[in-house]
Amino acid sequence: MSALLHYTAAVLMLTACAGRKEFQKGYHRGASDTVKRQYWIQQNMQKAEPSEAPPYRLTLYRIPVTPDPKATVQTVPYEITIPIYE
Repeated sequence: MSALLHYTAAVLMLTACAGRKEFQKGYHRGASDTVKRQYWIQQNMQKAEPSEAPPYRLTLYRIPVTPDPKATVQTVPYEITIPIYE
């Protein structure tokens, strides 16, 4: 029984070691693929001709905020600007 237990343990260790090596290979391949994709994305972005006008228009909406005269803490008037891309 002891020999069978040692044999089983040896097989499990070899399988785990082989699985780890395969996992490591897959990890490196995946990382390499990601780097290649990012490289080609960057290259294609640099090749693209710059457009004459952006596809959107920026509009700034200014909203004045006046302090509440009945508030116990007095504040100064201020303005909020909201950018909207249309």
